[in-house]
Amino acid sequence: MNPLNRRNFLKDTCKACLVGAVSISMIDFLESCSTVKTYKAAMNGNQVEVPLNLFDTAPLQVVSPKNYAYEIAVRKLPDNTYDALLLRCTHQHNPLTPTGNGYLCSVHGSQFDKDGNVKKGPASTHLLQLKTEVNQSNLIIHV
Repeated sequence: MNPLNRRNFLKDTCKACLVGAVSISMIDFLESCSTVKTYKAAMNGNQVEVPLNLFDTAPLQVVSPKNYAYEIAVRKLPDNTYDALLLRCTHQHNPLTPTGNGYLCSVHGSQFDKDGNVKKGPASTHLLQLKTEVNQSNLIIHV
């Protein structure tokens, strides 16, 4: 049995810290690798039309407008309203990748939560929220 001395204490403490750091980094990495299906939609002027029944399968959908540089994350909220976020980093306008718990800029590392708030910089402002409206059986997103 090793007596507890300063050297053993520091060695064991450093191992514990290293294991913890690797575990946290691995969780972040795996969450950023999650794949999300996107719904391809046509742009009509500055509007994107999405069928409401798309949200029957999941309350969060990623919409990819044709010939548009950015995707849009759309959530159906419990009160049957819709929230749409432009997946464009507010730091330098790079496209964002959906993760299990928000959105990631793979260029400079900014992270945003599901509501579009900054979790990690260099971005310092929240994501742009787009206006939505329901028209019969479709959701209209104003880009």
